[in-house]
Amino acid sequence: MYHKRTHKIFSKIIVGEILKKYFKESKKFILITGFKNLKICNAKDFIKKIREKTSQKVWIQFFDSSLIASWEHLFFATLNAQLSFKNNSNISKSMEIETLLYASTQNQIDKAIKIIGLKDETEDIAIVIVGKNESQIDETLLEISESIGKEPDDSVIDLSKRKLKKIAKEFNISENEISSVIKKGYINGAVRDIILEKIALLSTKS
Repeated sequence: MYHKRTHKIFSKIIVGEILKKYFKESKKFILITGFKNLKICNAKDFIKKIREKTSQKVWIQFFDSSLIASWEHLFFATLNAQLSFKNNSNISKSMEIETLLYASTQNQIDKAIKIIGLKDETEDIAIVIVGKNESQIDETLLEISESIGKEPDDSVIDLSKRKLKKIAKEFNISENEISSVIKKGYINGAVRDIILEKIALLSTKS
């Protein structure tokens, strides 16, 4: 069900290795990417430094990519966050935090940050940038890349075997749940779909 809806309201654009989507209902562009092998040391300072160096016309959210189950995970969370504000059903006061809540499938900010937010020891990060036009989000990504000193790497968003066990644990996904949706032995798709369903369920509770 969620796949049909997102396909109707999103227009997908691939530029190089960077994934962009246009959200027709809010008239916003969404960019999803990541960076790998970082030395963050202090997560709060890391985020503050980047926010200070980037445009105030966009909003940015950071995630521990070891708990991201695909780009669909992030854009579906972003979609629901934007719709929650449109429908006045938002849990938090900012779009950034709302997206973090949906991506973590939690309705408590502290829990969301603990599960999927950046930690001091995080090495691979995922980023969502939302702006009114492509030039805004492209410029912001360039500023982030220059600040970090790394090129974007979308591979950190992919759901790998290394991630599966950790994601299943943090998102409370049981073997029975996986078995009920698994198709042709494709466990990655099953885990991703379960998380998307959890995000959808959170939207009905908010």
